[in-house]
Amino acid sequence: MKRRDFIKRVGAGLAFGGAALGGYGAACKREGGRTPFRPGGSARVAVFCDSGVRREEGFDPKRVGELLERTLKQAFGSPDAAAGLRSILSDDDVVGIKLNCLAGRPLSPTREVIDALVGIMKKAGIPTENMIFFERAERDIRKGGFDVRRCGDGPLFVGNDSPGFNYEPEPEISGQVGSCLSRIVTRRIDVMINLGVLKDHNLAGLGAGMKNLFGIIHNPNKYHENGCDPYVADVLAFPVVRKKLRLTILDALTAQCEGGPGYMPMHAFRFNGILASTDPVALDRVAWDLIDAQRRKKGLPVLKEAGRPPRWIHTAEKQGLGVGDLKKISVVSG
Repeated sequence: MKRRDFIKRVGAGLAFGGAALGGYGAACKREGGRTPFRPGGSARVAVFCDSGVRREEGFDPKRVGELLERTLKQAFGSPDAAAGLRSILSDDDVVGIKLNCLAGRPLSPTREVIDALVGIMKKAGIPTENMIFFERAERDIRKGGFDVRRCGDGPLFVGNDSPGFNYEPEPEISGQVGSCLSRIVTRRIDVMINLGVLKDHNLAGLGAGMKNLFGIIHNPNKYHENGCDPYVADVLAFPVVRKKLRLTILDALTAQCEGGPGYMPMHAFRFNGILASTDPVALDRVAWDLIDAQRRKKGLPVLKEAGRPPRWIHTAEKQGLGVGDLKKISVVSG
């Protein structure tokens, strides 16, 4: 690709000058020798619900913690959730947790799920100072009901726009996506956990797991044509994402089947559940079915009939990024 064509497609508005497009690869300080994510021929997705997580004034932290423990235990097929996390983490890892707070507090990862995850990571040997919860911008952190925390002993809550973070100055190409990646992902963390919510998306069809990764690129607005296909898959295919993304969790205590990605209370529903998988493609394929099931209950056309099936799930499978065939996905539920 000619340089002028690349700059036009990225549309970054950046002054590239005479710099070579070497990208973050040489600059990343914490690459280590880790094995990139390589999905096998089958996948495991855990889906667990508990109506008892709700109480009149909100959620019961103890019941939410038990629900997350059970979900992660089954997602990993491990003796307990901490043991499962230890299979993908080392005690010296810096762990980045990508949140999805675009819709605001009613449809963002809940404080109870986040607190429970922090507790399980601590049991797995990760100190709180090695945990970074992040979003595309600090305003999104605040919209989700959290305080921005840029320093201190506890977990950080920051945005890509927080001082000292930002995006790489040079773009990388993955398929048809050309973007500058979040320095949180490229330089500050060793492992990434994607913590999204179960919801539809008015353009992509689904806004659950993989679509949440649009929050690590500087120009996501460029990639919403054609139902975000193949762009969602292409973001997942960035080498640094494949290398560091180890787990996807969906906070589905409150979910939404229409009107996403923003919060639409008339289309929200109490799923009272959590989903988890080490295969991001398989997780979104199961999430697609759950959204369609709720749409049928409400008398709405399923996503395919509505003209917005998340085709990028099949694209991701074709690219070898995960399992998108329901016949090859083992759903463990309860």
